[in-house]
Amino acid sequence: MDVVINPYDPNNVFFASWEDGLIEFQNGEIQHVYNYTNSSLQASSPDILRTMASGVKVDASNNLWVLNSRVENILSVKTNSDDWYSYNLGASNSNIETGNLFIDSYNQKWIIPRRSHSLIVFNDNQTPEITADDEVRTLSVAVGNGNLFASQIKCVVQDLDGELWFGTNEGIGVIYSPRNVFSDGNFDIQRILVEWDGYVQHLLETEIITAIAIDEANRKWIGTKSSGLFLLSEDGSEQIYHFTVANSPLISNEITALAIKDNGEVFIGTVDGMVSYKGEATAPSTDGSNSYAYPNPVPAGYSGSIAIKNLYRDANVKITDISGNVVFETRALGGQAIWDGRNFDGKKAGTGVYLVFASSEDGSASLVCKILFIN
Repeated sequence: MDVVINPYDPNNVFFASWEDGLIEFQNGEIQHVYNYTNSSLQASSPDILRTMASGVKVDASNNLWVLNSRVENILSVKTNSDDWYSYNLGASNSNIETGNLFIDSYNQKWIIPRRSHSLIVFNDNQTPEITADDEVRTLSVAVGNGNLFASQIKCVVQDLDGELWFGTNEGIGVIYSPRNVFSDGNFDIQRILVEWDGYVQHLLETEIITAIAIDEANRKWIGTKSSGLFLLSEDGSEQIYHFTVANSPLISNEITALAIKDNGEVFIGTVDGMVSYKGEATAPSTDGSNSYAYPNPVPAGYSGSIAIKNLYRDANVKITDISGNVVFETRALGGQAIWDGRNFDGKKAGTGVYLVFASSEDGSASLVCKILFIN
């Protein structure tokens, strides 16, 4: 049902099983099978021989959290000291079928039930062994208590601004301040309005969203049940790409999973297999000391893009000729800027050396590298 890799040991992997609880692999071999006999996980009703685990995630303290379906205490944790605890999240949240689990940057656990029209949020306040300070909230369709507009939540991710993006059976929703869920601030899911063919409508409201991934430029990659893959701008208001089997090497329009590497490569799981796309947004450099351009030198006849890599996050980039005349400027996507080798007038750069000046978004740091053109 779910899988997570130990962030401190890539050979240590945990699988959530709908039959056998939590299965731990070490170096490709089964290390432990955790179920109702040897952990806080409970046997699932009505089949007392099954331990139904639907989701597994690791928090920032390396505690392993597990969703346990059809039991009284639907959430369990295996701490980094190998102690087990389980949690009762209220009568209305007991003995339900659990679905996905997500842990945000505030250490809040977001639990998506498989069938009920709700969303459960749990906060152990970083004391999994103490229940007195635990907080639980069940979001609903009510305005002021979640505003869950869709009957099914399919997936959730947190973007680089800390916002939670939800994929549903009726498009996209966003909680802009998830930390407010246990305070007096607004934590309702908001729908993004966009203009399409002259009409204002909710973002992708006719699509079933199956997967969301955030790239290093904070753009949103959106997988759908039947319409392929979308790339949206940071705030979701602009469609940058829409890939389908008709206009790309995508092998199916039914997307099942998305993942993005630091180098920008987007892996796209579909019902017919996996493909990847070399995206433009890459992980930024912390100090800019290893920045470079590729290809460099740019050979005669080359018509592709030139990548300036390992920049500061979202750096402001200006390219000048050797006399200091600006021929191009842009903003990096994460840690990479792309130049088509042409000036503002669309003319290809002539033979010579060009200087790349890049500064951090707040202007506190800068760097320079060179590109040689040979025509």
